Amino acid sequence: MGSPLISAIICTYNRAERLELALEALCTQSLPATAFEILVVDNASTDRTRSLCEAFQRERLPQLRYLFEPVQGLSRARNTGWQAAGSPYVAFLDDDAIPSPGWLAALLASFQTVLPEPVSVGGPIAPLWEVPRPDWVIPMMEVIFTTLDGGEEPRWFAPNEFPWGANVAYRREALVAAGGFCERLGRVGVKLLSGEEYLLNATLQRLGGGFYYDPQASVQHWIPKERVNAQWLIGRSYWQGRSVALIESLLGRPALRLYLGSTWSLLRVLFDVQKLIAQFWPDPKVRIRERMVFSWRWGYFSQVWSDTLNRSSP
Repeated sequence: MGSPLISAIICTYNRAERLELALEALCTQSLPATAFEILVVDNASTDRTRSLCEAFQRERLPQLRYLFEPVQGLSRARNTGWQAAGSPYVAFLDDDAIPSPGWLAALLASFQTVLPEPVSVGGPIAPLWEVPRPDWVIPMMEVIFTTLDGGEEPRWFAPNEFPWGANVAYRREALVAAGGFCERLGRVGVKLLSGEEYLLNATLQRLGGGFYYDPQASVQHWIPKERVNAQWLIGRSYWQGRSVALIESLLGRPALRLYLGSTWSLLRVLFDVQKLIAQFWPDPKVRIRERMVFSWRWGYFSQVWSDTLNRSSP
């Protein structure tokens, strides 16, 4: 078959039903099958992920390779995937995302035709709601659901604006230069730390890389009903705040230096006031938004406080 031109990498954990839909969509790519490979990185699943991949490989996707990564962690699985890739470009697809038929062809064309050559290419991520979208979901909340609409025209991403991890491709040599994804970030079990792709992107930008948006490289992203509630959004916001604080530390930016006793007392007071406001605010859009904002701040301060304690420990 020769070497593939681009690799599609899916990291998965116990989502065989959703993974099957992603693989179905990869069967219909407009790019010739000989031009791309598929790597499924099974991050220690206990469902039928392996047998599903073997069936697709045997019957419909001979270019599929199944990799088992026993160490839990999305960043670890992503690194396993790109390091095993046999092409100059690697495209990451979430296991609950469905690519358009022209997804891989559009990504590859952008790398091959745009000058200067991008270090990374990404495209739109449209929400695929399992239940009707609630009226209280406002644009700032959609970010938590991993959706992206950069418009209908191809363009360069603005500084500090990057593709999302559910639909992004990189030059493999750039990943080598940057050291891949930071394994201190990324989801591990119930810990919803994120931002591993943001840290990677910021590193690549510091190295002079440019990020390109191609509207033809689109995917749909599944939003299960279990996530369409205020409690999930508030919890996710907390971990987002922790992630941002950890990213700032890893990037060498100054961390907040607060006296721990005062910080703890202040946060307890703010928490009590916030709960009172959130309980009686009549508009659900405002109520949930305010609780999300506070939860983000709580997570941010919690991470800074944790890092401060760790640094002061002998």
